[in-house]
Amino acid sequence: MTDRWSQAAARQDWMVAHRRALHQEPEVGLDLPDTHAYVAEALRGLGLAPTVHPGAGVTVEVPGTTDERPVVLRADMDALPVTERSGVEHPSRRDGAMHACGHDLHMAMLLGAAACLVEQPPRRRTILVFQPGEETDRGAVPTLARHAALALDDAEAFAIHVHATWPAHTVHLRAGTFMAFGDWFRVDYAGPGAHASQPHLAGNPVEAAGELVGRLRRRVAELAADEHLVATVTESLIGNTVNVIPTYGRLRGTTRTLSAGRRETLHRELTDLAGATAAEIGVEASTTITEGYPAVVNDAAYVDRVRAAVGGRAELVEMVEPSMVIEDFSYFLQRWPGAMVYLGAQVPGHDAFNHAADAVFDEAVLATGAALHLLAADGLPAA
Repeated sequence: MTDRWSQAAARQDWMVAHRRALHQEPEVGLDLPDTHAYVAEALRGLGLAPTVHPGAGVTVEVPGTTDERPVVLRADMDALPVTERSGVEHPSRRDGAMHACGHDLHMAMLLGAAACLVEQPPRRRTILVFQPGEETDRGAVPTLARHAALALDDAEAFAIHVHATWPAHTVHLRAGTFMAFGDWFRVDYAGPGAHASQPHLAGNPVEAAGELVGRLRRRVAELAADEHLVATVTESLIGNTVNVIPTYGRLRGTTRTLSAGRRETLHRELTDLAGATAAEIGVEASTTITEGYPAVVNDAAYVDRVRAAVGGRAELVEMVEPSMVIEDFSYFLQRWPGAMVYLGAQVPGHDAFNHAADAVFDEAVLATGAALHLLAADGLPAA
């Protein structure tokens, strides 16, 4: 029987070619027709028979050699609405879209695992899942709902996320809460509006928004002293000319928390601060909070098995604190026990984090990621 690490390494160049092709043609959201078609064709080229549901991803089954519990291996497919400036030799060909989070690597790793599983069948029945819409569209929900292969009462689930600023090939583990709860907020402002020469006669949504951003940052720092949390304003749409105090305005952003209790507290504080700061300036504020993703919670026993399976083949790093990133793999882990791990993919000399327009990832980690998927397909040893 071929060693899974060696088998994955033999597919390195093949995975690089797929990664670069996918990187050049990024698509955003749930509707990824070209990406769905590319992945499905690659799987058919291996002799597999994938199922494609537009807007809900691609799945394919590989039979196992035992009747042990099945395993679900997942890779996300969507890109981000980012204009690339990474400087790589194979940049995005699509204006305003980029695989800035590394999902192109995730797909290539899972394709590599598929190729290896065709060559040497897994111990367990293995369902490979290529999922759209991870970034903001809850793509896991329609993917889990629409694929018959995922109607499993008893299975395990495993996924990998590359990390652009952690050393290449390091595997970062954590039992319990691995990634945060994530939600989105919107604050809509309404005021009387006025001529810019008479600010004393009208409240200004720009001032109200600025006051909220400052106070929210200070309040979050106070709350985070007890348990880490985040509230980040990421979008401001207020005003459209230089000589008019605007009537309307809007802020949007995200909150990240590690427990349900702190999630509720932060939402309340945000709503209260938005209302209070707006009233002081003389405008009205309406806050809408949209529930986002649940926390990613890793099964402790499964993490132990991942740790044992990796052994000394890659450097293991125990995460002391959860990541404040959010991930809809959380929906998989609500259904089945399993885990997500980070795989370091830093290119030396580069320090741009995932989602940055200049983010780059070390393609050498593709073989490491594929090997981790293969170990999961074979069941992982008992810890």
